[in-house]
Amino acid sequence: MRSILGVLRLVIAFPVIAVGALLIIVAALIPVRFKGIRLSAWIATLVARLAMVVFNIRFNCPEPEKFYRHEGLVFANHITYFDILMMLTPLPMRFVSAMEIRAWPFIGWAGIAIETVFVNRGDKQSRAEARAQLGQTKRFPPIVLYPEGGIGPARALQPFRHGAFEIAVENAMPYLLCAIVYDQPEVIAWGDESFLSSFWRLACHPGPIRAQVVPLAAVHPVPGDDPKQLAAEAHRAVAAALEVPSQM
Repeated sequence: MRSILGVLRLVIAFPVIAVGALLIIVAALIPVRFKGIRLSAWIATLVARLAMVVFNIRFNCPEPEKFYRHEGLVFANHITYFDILMMLTPLPMRFVSAMEIRAWPFIGWAGIAIETVFVNRGDKQSRAEARAQLGQTKRFPPIVLYPEGGIGPARALQPFRHGAFEIAVENAMPYLLCAIVYDQPEVIAWGDESFLSSFWRLACHPGPIRAQVVPLAAVHPVPGDDPKQLAAEAHRAVAAALEVPSQM
């Protein structure tokens, strides 16, 4: 029965993603903004919300107005590809992503259309260009970064790298801390396996999976602040939010 459910979800999900990506790409050509955000980005949020329904994710975001009021960066934990859809659901946001994703059909094209900043993490020049771009870009809608530097284990928070906090300090750019919480992280996590294997496990899971995007405190760094200290303080705050059971 689970295999049938998985096949059914994939039959639904792939056309939704493909059509959604095409609509995002086309909408990017239309100079229309709603609440200061491009039409293409709102379509991305609609696709993310549809994905929650297809995969039986019971999504909740306490205090979503924090995202609507925030201008700057958002720092969140990261255990799965699904975190991107989680962050798109309350409000269209922009992302910093690995360069290889730019070439992915549909997903990469849609990322370009919603103004994703792509970085080749193995290339110092690419990282420097991304840092400069982030410092000069508009601050709304917010830009999501995952300061762990990559996808981590289901029930652990990896140390936060300092680069994101250096960007915030150098540009006096506010950042909003955020905890992404799943009640069944093992089902949705993406560890040492292929993307298709991880995706198939989620597709076959009957659910529901309860998930939250919890905005925490906004931090307003100024030049002269210590990025290492800010990273350590942010790590403690997000780790505390992940350890304390939320009302989901």
